[in-house]
Parts: sequence; structure tokens; C-alpha cells
Amino acid sequence: MLCSLASSTLYASEPAPTGMALQQIQAKDFESSADIAFPSVMTVLQDDGYRILTAQKDTGLITAIGSESAHYIWAPFVGLRQKKQVPMVSAFIEQRGANYTRIRLSFVMSTGKSDRSFSDEKPITDAAPYKTAFEKIEKEIFVRQSMNAPTPASRTPTATPAQISIAGQQSSNGK
Repeated sequence: MLCSLASSTLYASEPAPTGMALQQIQAKDFESSADIAFPSVMTVLQDDGYRILTAQKDTGLITAIGSESAHYIWAPFVGLRQKKQVPMVSAFIEQRGANYTRIRLSFVMSTGKSDRSFSDEKPITDAAPYKTAFEKIEKEIFVRQSMNAPTPASRTPTATPAQISIAGQQSSNGK
């Protein structure tokens, strides 16, 4: 019994991060305007299979739901039933300064009770999904900034006033 207690203490899961530690996982600053960051987040979420539920550019809030995965479980007194796991995400895009935007994502895994009702939301505190999402958002921001960058002015040869006066003198001299 002592060995099992010692092994359970040894392999106990780490407590979920809270406060500033959680914010460091869930938030990232980008050198971009919110006007570019907002549609970038929308695009990445849609590309990853999320269905956008709400998107309000003026508040910077996006909520989305992913595809459910269902499996059967045995519940005492109920018998065999289906359990649905549904990923959900909320994003907050906030302009910070002239050209900086902070994006904060919050991924949760919800258990479906019925077709439209979810409960038992479990926050995802593993840093890997956030890191992957931020890398995709960074690439999308880069693409959008590149598309919006001003193009260099086309250079057409133009005559200077000195060249015009020389040409005028040559024609008046009969050459």
C-alpha cells in the first residue's frame, strides 16, 4: 500500500497553470494592427475546422466550435450511452499601441449532454495547441501584411528640363 501511495505521489499530474502562467500560454503579441489580426485569426480557426459562432470586430471577440468526436461509454444505472467531446475556442484581439496587437486564445474541451447543450468544460492548459495556433496566425498575418504592402512606384523614363531644352535647341538649329 505504501508503494502505491508513493508511486501515485511521484506520478501526480502537475496542477493547471493559473493567472500569469496561463496568460503566457494563451496570449501573444504581434506586430500588426487589429484590422489585420482579426481576419487572420478567423481564417486560421476556419482552416482548422472550427465553425465560427460569433465574431465582433469592434470588441475583438471570436467564439468558435470544432467538430465533435463521439464514443460510447458504460454508465451505471443508465447502460450504454454516447459521450461527445467538442473542442471550443474563444479569441480576444486587442489593439495595443499603434502597430501592436495582443491575441489571447482560450481552448476548452466540452462534453455534450445533448445536441445543443454542453457541460463539463475542461480548459486546455497544454502549451502545444496554443503554440501551433500562434504559429499559424503569425504566418497568416505575414501573408496579409504582404498583400497590403504598398507596391514600389513604377519607373517610366521621364525627360529632365535640361534634356528638353537641349532637344529644343537641336531642332531649332536644324539638326
